Amino acid sequence: MSEPVVIVKNVWKFYSYMGQRIAVLKGINMVLYRGDMVCIYGPSGAGKTTLLKILAGLVRPDMGEVIVEGYNLSILDDDALAELRTSIISYIPQDYGLIEDFTVYENVELPLLIMGVSEEERRTIILETLRYIGISEKMNTKVKNLSGGEKQRVAIARALVVTPSILLADEPTANLDWENSKKILELFTRINKDFKTTIVIVSHDARVLEYVKRKYALYDGVLKEQS
Repeated sequence: MSEPVVIVKNVWKFYSYMGQRIAVLKGINMVLYRGDMVCIYGPSGAGKTTLLKILAGLVRPDMGEVIVEGYNLSILDDDALAELRTSIISYIPQDYGLIEDFTVYENVELPLLIMGVSEEERRTIILETLRYIGISEKMNTKVKNLSGGEKQRVAIARALVVTPSILLADEPTANLDWENSKKILELFTRINKDFKTTIVIVSHDARVLEYVKRKYALYDGVLKEQS
């Protein structure tokens, strides 16, 4: 196995509910390697999305450390974490996180605008990425007119334009039928192979496990690697 790119050490996360302190994540330990493709599997409410957001630097743990490409997320301020998400980590939320009234091109362009990439370079990167993802024919279509599978492809394209070393996907097949789900999982597999991108998918669908290299089960806030 190649070098570690994500190290999770004894991570705990608590939420308050009805005046009680509830542990959502309980002492999570995990190492992800360059070129890994991992599924974190478990039922709804198990803490999968919370863990993924912690890996993305969107949520801070109450205890423990997360080290991504040598950066300790616990000691980075919000600006530094945001910069990390435009250079190293890409996060795809379950609802795609797209702007419905923007075109496919405009949605995919957003991270590059934030990075200050020139217009000519932006266009080159976007067109290459859309061709790779297989949605270039929809470039000028507004997102609100796309199918669920097409929206997922746009979300993946937007994540890829910043050439991340780590791609995090929250329930990427949850809103799709199984035929479209297979196409999206095959696309993730191709990205993992072609770019050596470390990919983490969280899912409650056991069929996703067939497409990954390593599997973790998350139940009641406890994470265990599966054989």
